[in-house]
Amino acid sequence: MSLKAFNLDSIGNVTVYKRRNNRRINLSVNAHGAVRVSIPIWMPYQTGLNFVRSKESWIIKQRPPKQVFTNAQTIGQDHELAFASSPYLEKPKITVKDGLILVKYPSHQSIIHPEVQAAALKGALKVIRSQAELKLLTRLDFIAQQTGLPYKSLKIKRLSRRWGSCDREKNIVLNLYLVQLPDELIDYVICHELTHTKVLNHGADFWTALKQISPQAAELKVRLRQYSPAIIFQ
Repeated sequence: MSLKAFNLDSIGNVTVYKRRNNRRINLSVNAHGAVRVSIPIWMPYQTGLNFVRSKESWIIKQRPPKQVFTNAQTIGQDHELAFASSPYLEKPKITVKDGLILVKYPSHQSIIHPEVQAAALKGALKVIRSQAELKLLTRLDFIAQQTGLPYKSLKIKRLSRRWGSCDREKNIVLNLYLVQLPDELIDYVICHELTHTKVLNHGADFWTALKQISPQAAELKVRLRQYSPAIIFQ
């Protein structure tokens, strides 16, 4: 596999991969908004870039909305975000302690400076991940035991569009942002993925099986659409 990185106006950084097994062009946007396109090994890089340009509107829609961090926002269940400038710093620094995410930044910068915002995001994700790893595993184990639907493993990841997944080997992935949602929606997503340990597709059998362990599944599915995987400011 070979690759090249490019920077396109209005799109930004794009990485083009050449893969031997590719028979067509594949385009993806990850949770951080990075654009990746894989092409057959015989295809010119320019063809991949032209494909990216043709999909600019789609790419913009896939990218997560930019969030602005400010003072006194509540992150996760109980952490407050605070900013403080310092003439002694050359770059932003974060500390997370006793329910406070403190972002210190050089006095020549401002709160909205990209480096300061990136530091705030890093601190926020650290808190949310810590809470997710504790709560989501606890709920998954409890519901798996109650429903008699065992799973093989759990990974908690930062996903841009999906709340979770389950593969043929019963390995479950849950979105770390899930921990911010109401408990009944957390349980619904967990029930959804546990049902996939029995039925992999989303056919009629799947929804019948899901309703058996989550009777309000249809209603909860609609409520879940009100949320998107991102940091929810309190």
